[in-house]
Amino acid sequence: MDRLIKYSLIIIGLHTAMRTIIALFFYDQLPIAFLAGDFNQNQMDEYRARVLLPAFFLTLIYFIFRYFSGKNPTSPLWPIYVIAVSLVITQIIGFITFLPLTQITIQFFIITLFIGFIARQGHNKRKNEII
Repeated sequence: MDRLIKYSLIIIGLHTAMRTIIALFFYDQLPIAFLAGDFNQNQMDEYRARVLLPAFFLTLIYFIFRYFSGKNPTSPLWPIYVIAVSLVITQIIGFITFLPLTQITIQFFIITLFIGFIARQGHNKRKNEII
């Protein structure tokens, strides 16, 4: 399980770094990944506005609350877990309210669940090492 956690987090980190560089420097030259599938530009804008941004805001609210309550994360993986959970919550709400059930949206949901599971397992392992 330790190897699975390490390799998964390495792959997630590399993918995230690549997407960040593309989004920052090559946004107009490389299409958004969802545009290669069933999403058109209007649906992608709606997905970004109704799923990705609320997940970001939920994560910020959680960490602001943690700060004011005087609690710190017990491991460096805790923020990754919180982000994954926020994204899962907003995706579920998106599926209920507007998001089309396509192969890409379901794959993204499953990947997000997997990231949340791996981050939680890694956090539990790290937390036990600290205590």
